[in-house]
Amino acid sequence: DEITIVKTWGEFPGNYTNALRYTMIGIQLVDEADLTLDDAAIAFAKHHMALQEAVNCVFTSKYKYNAMRPITYIRGPVMGYTTWNTVNITPPHPEYPAAHAAVGRASSRILETILGKNYSFTDETHKSLYGTRSYNSLKAYSDEAGWSRVLGGIHYKASVAAGDSQGEKVANLIN
Repeated sequence: DEITIVKTWGEFPGNYTNALRYTMIGIQLVDEADLTLDDAAIAFAKHHMALQEAVNCVFTSKYKYNAMRPITYIRGPVMGYTTWNTVNITPPHPEYPAAHAAVGRASSRILETILGKNYSFTDETHKSLYGTRSYNSLKAYSDEAGWSRVLGGIHYKASVAAGDSQGEKVANLIN
């Protein structure tokens, strides 16, 4: 199950920017909720603003702190495991804070204000590749997205916590 979590939230053709994944989830949930046209327009506007702002904020922070990824420490002179590799491709940008956590939390927080904190759903975004993923709350999917990066060797726990906090702040400003 952990490998499936890592792969379903990983980068591959069609999913390189995690904002696309959250956009697809947003579309699915707004469609399922059968919102009025006005409410759907507001939901999409807030959701897309939050996604784009979270991406901008997280990448500004990444280049401010310029933290090395786990692979650098594990393969390099610190640990010396030269053949160790991550489950998915290691992104070619600094590690801190975690973008999946920031963008995911911005997405889930916006959707919570529209659908409620305990809205449960089954994500069918990558059904043909990895099956469906079911969540008992909106925060649960953003938590899984962030945690997938630790499981896959891409991020540290502290980076996921920082990204989650950053995404929460972005969504609160949009709301």
